[in-house]
Amino acid sequence: MVSDPNITAAQPDHTLGQYRAWRLSGGAVAPFDLAWISIARDQSPAAHRLLPHGEPSIAVMRKRDADGEINDVSLKVCGPYYKTDHYRPKPREELIALRLKPEICAALFNIAPREYANDATTQAPAALYNACAKTLDHAASASTADILLLLTSDLSRFVASHGVNTGPETIAAQWMRDMEGSIQFRHIAQKLEVSERNLRRRFTDHVGCSPKAYARRLQITAASLAAERSAKPDWAAISAEAGFHDQPHMINVFKTEIGLTPSALHAERRALGVR
Repeated sequence: MVSDPNITAAQPDHTLGQYRAWRLSGGAVAPFDLAWISIARDQSPAAHRLLPHGEPSIAVMRKRDADGEINDVSLKVCGPYYKTDHYRPKPREELIALRLKPEICAALFNIAPREYANDATTQAPAALYNACAKTLDHAASASTADILLLLTSDLSRFVASHGVNTGPETIAAQWMRDMEGSIQFRHIAQKLEVSERNLRRRFTDHVGCSPKAYARRLQITAASLAAERSAKPDWAAISAEAGFHDQPHMINVFKTEIGLTPSALHAERRALGVR
């Protein structure tokens, strides 16, 4: 996990084809927790399957012409994916992004996760264009690392000027991410000393999906990334660590949510050069 937004010189935490991702350290108050890039440099970039996830991202999109010159820059929201799908980048298309915490998106950035669900790239709200003006002014000539630095600075300044009103659902969502979905929601309510029913309602309203659905997506991601560390994963151990009841339960969840068994998904992703 890195704290410096100029992170592209650091080893990525995850690689999949043209995709690179770095975890960011900023604590519970930070509005984003992951930086990622998708750089399609050739004429036929490989598609990859998106894991179900509940977090939208704000991305600078750049497009290059056949000579490699940037001829278009825009600001996009890469919506959460409540169901699996393939992302197929266009030739010479670049996405340079920060992943947002969904529980604060609507109030802070006017990005209600449900409204952007299952859309790979949607035009960002006008207020965000204004907030990211410095980033966009330099995006046509800046390096990938500098764009991440500028985007972090612009969004952090925007957050500081607007403030973040947090409730128990914010803490609940953060704890669920910290535990990769393996914490029982009723235990969260007990620790926060709030009604489980009320917390569940607030969570669904702010995050855009139920706690059960959010936890399941976090577990799928945790199991998938753990498996990618090995050519021959220990599926029983992975299912236990990810919080599934047992290996058959994990297999059923993967089939339901992704349409593949864990081993089939693992083979598919390793073929793209996962590490």
